[in-house]
Amino acid sequence: MNFKECSFQIIKNHNCPLYQNGDEFKVVGRSISLMGKPTCLTLMSDVAAALVNCQGMQTINNPGGAEHIFNCSGYQTSCPGTIRLTYLQTEKPVVDSIPKIESELQSIARDLNNFSIFKTLRDHEVDEIIPYFKIKEFKKGQIILRKGDRGENLFVLLSGEVEIIGDYGIPITKLGRGEIFGEMSLLTGNPVSTKVKVVEDTKTMCMSANYFRMILTRFSPLQMYFTRLLARRLAHSNIERSKQFSSGMSGNLSEITATELLQALNMTQKTGVLKLNLPKGDARISIWEGNIVHAEFIGMTGEDAFFGIVKQKRGNFKFEPGLPPNEMNAPKIADFMYLLMEAMNRLDEESSPSGDSEMDL
Repeated sequence: MNFKECSFQIIKNHNCPLYQNGDEFKVVGRSISLMGKPTCLTLMSDVAAALVNCQGMQTINNPGGAEHIFNCSGYQTSCPGTIRLTYLQTEKPVVDSIPKIESELQSIARDLNNFSIFKTLRDHEVDEIIPYFKIKEFKKGQIILRKGDRGENLFVLLSGEVEIIGDYGIPITKLGRGEIFGEMSLLTGNPVSTKVKVVEDTKTMCMSANYFRMILTRFSPLQMYFTRLLARRLAHSNIERSKQFSSGMSGNLSEITATELLQALNMTQKTGVLKLNLPKGDARISIWEGNIVHAEFIGMTGEDAFFGIVKQKRGNFKFEPGLPPNEMNAPKIADFMYLLMEAMNRLDEESSPSGDSEMDL
């Protein structure tokens, strides 16, 4: 049976490991375009059944075809996710499904040949890819991507500057015109691993994950480009993190809690002074090989100061390697895990309805 042209679109997604909300699959004759996505045999069977059912429902009074919504049957194969799709037969064949190029992109298309991502491609290949991008602008201070986000877009910087921020608020690098970001999550399938913050007003070209996978399968030079870029990014990230930890690090408690920061310093057995500028006053924690040997905060010292500091949710911090001579080899004020667990217990008690809230001391 030759099927007429139609499309399927995901309108609801619950933990599907392969597809996302909004993904669209086109069927023409006996072929189906998955837009560069992996093939799910269960879904293909569901699509075939839907086609037979829906296209068999055409009548003289409904020549355009039937609309139909159905769920995949993945649960029958113990798949952890499910999706809901809608079917709609097109009334007229779509001769060219390439999106219309934006006028601004058309005017700068020739300049894009100087961007590293396009240098490996011929002019006609660049012209073929450009329509899949859209212009998107961001203001200074805006967060484009957050750690843990699902990777949904590839970005190419046309103007402005963004900063890549890693764990514990550590700046990794800055990117400018012609550079790209957002690709690592698209390539690995993992959530976004860093935050991307706009340093100055920025204009980008943005491509959806669906189109990105499609062009990646069609243009082998791009596959090589992204493979090399991924390796360079990972190496650079590791080097920058090593530099930051060896020379000290700074950040804001809005990006990492005090307990998470202290855990990181304990796990890496750091020796140095953690200085904090907090709304209620300055604080200081001395650390010897990951253990707390001194703490002071608004007239308190020792455990009381430590517990007061970890309650704080706002403020800046800076870790400086090395301790003054009088604190070298000083005894720890208490076992680190005891301090951490006691701090968590106190936070839980104060956040409960019956507790007296003293979160800001």
